[in-house]
Amino acid sequence: MDALAIGVLLVFIGTYVIISSEKVNRTGMSLLGMGLTGVVIKAAEVMGISDGITFLDLIHHIEWDTVLFVTSMMIIVSVAGGSGMFQFLALKLAAPSGGRPKSLYTIFLVFVFFISLFLDNVSTILIMAPLSIQVCQALRMDFKPLLISEAIVANVGSIPSIVGAVPNIVIAKAANIDAGMLFLTFMPISMILFIVTWLVLTYYFKDKFTPTDADNIQLLFRIDPSIMIKSRRDFYASVIAFAGLIIGFTLSASLGISPSMIAIIVAASLLILAHERAAEFLTEVGWDTIFFLVGLFGLVGALDLTGIIEAIGDGLLGLIGDNAVIALVFMVWIPAILSAFLDNLPVSAVLAPVALRFSTISAVLPLALVFAVNVGGNVFTPLGSPSNMVAIGESEKEHDPISFADFAKAGTFAGMFHLGLGSLWVVLVELVNFGLLVISGFAIALLGFIFIILPQVTGKGFRTIIKEKLNGKLAPEAKVETPS
Repeated sequence: MDALAIGVLLVFIGTYVIISSEKVNRTGMSLLGMGLTGVVIKAAEVMGISDGITFLDLIHHIEWDTVLFVTSMMIIVSVAGGSGMFQFLALKLAAPSGGRPKSLYTIFLVFVFFISLFLDNVSTILIMAPLSIQVCQALRMDFKPLLISEAIVANVGSIPSIVGAVPNIVIAKAANIDAGMLFLTFMPISMILFIVTWLVLTYYFKDKFTPTDADNIQLLFRIDPSIMIKSRRDFYASVIAFAGLIIGFTLSASLGISPSMIAIIVAASLLILAHERAAEFLTEVGWDTIFFLVGLFGLVGALDLTGIIEAIGDGLLGLIGDNAVIALVFMVWIPAILSAFLDNLPVSAVLAPVALRFSTISAVLPLALVFAVNVGGNVFTPLGSPSNMVAIGESEKEHDPISFADFAKAGTFAGMFHLGLGSLWVVLVELVNFGLLVISGFAIALLGFIFIILPQVTGKGFRTIIKEKLNGKLAPEAKVETPS
């Protein structure tokens, strides 16, 4: 390792140690780290040891595609939130629960899981956290268990989707992952992990599901959801925008279209339609997160330019050898543990090229990295996933913050199950017939949803639901007597 690489590595480590301390603004520190990296490169250039690397090369290494995707999604969420769409959705979602805390909890988690397949997990929590807080406050429930659970479930639900999390996009681009293969590989285990997560967290938060005041329930469900709509034009535009996003993201891989291009078009269209309020919506975008990503990608780009990432890959390749099973378990646990203490985005950016090199041992290894960084965001600390920090930030706005310790306890409790089952799954993907494994996984997940989740949503057992349906079909039509 030459002097330039050592200098860049020291700046990278120093930057992330300071960011992890939470004593400085992480956006400012990441940008400062990128700037200091530029100083190191310039000094090396003056001394004639830069190997032709310039600060402009660093700028070109920033993942602008990812930065634009996140920015566009934040704009879309801002416009949709301003229309009253989310408040409308909150009342619609809460209605089937009848005010039963456990049923409400389950309905919201199911919704979070499935929209995480189509939206990145940060956008999912930006949407769901305000809804959850509003409904819980109306029912005088503690919203913190629901917010913690939603952040954990969003990380699980994002695993099978290229657009489910920013790290997924980074890894997929660097390691040439096919969106269809990612979905087929991880959708069954993600559904199983959702059921396991629900079981684990309902046990963990069992003391929080206390009956709510009947008067509060009646008051909430008397509200017509349509009165929550602030602007019908913005509301219908937002509904069409989200429908377009889902269709576009679903077809993007087969059409060869970048998800960021779809998001940019939708975001720009919404801003044009809301022209008199566009400036207001833009102020609500999380620009601190956007510029944090810019600084982060600049730092990671410097590691790549100076050959540090390649050196890491060589070291890991020598450590693991050519044993696919050991490599797969390694690629689940090590990135997951790193993601727990660092943001999962830099871990993804650093290890994605390494995973691509490992694909000569097993084609499953880059996929395993996607699983690891999503699940690893839940364990030990909430720092590993941006969606966790969004959930904590939303709770702070209500002056009833989720503590790091409370999140870490629940996340680690669930995360250990995730990592254990996930390790088993990726090994089975490598060793067992893929088609048979996927079909079996979907079958197990479907049975779990029918017999465990569905009764909690409806408040009725599966047998009761079937009997009611059958009785409704078999019951003779009532005769209506007319007065003579």
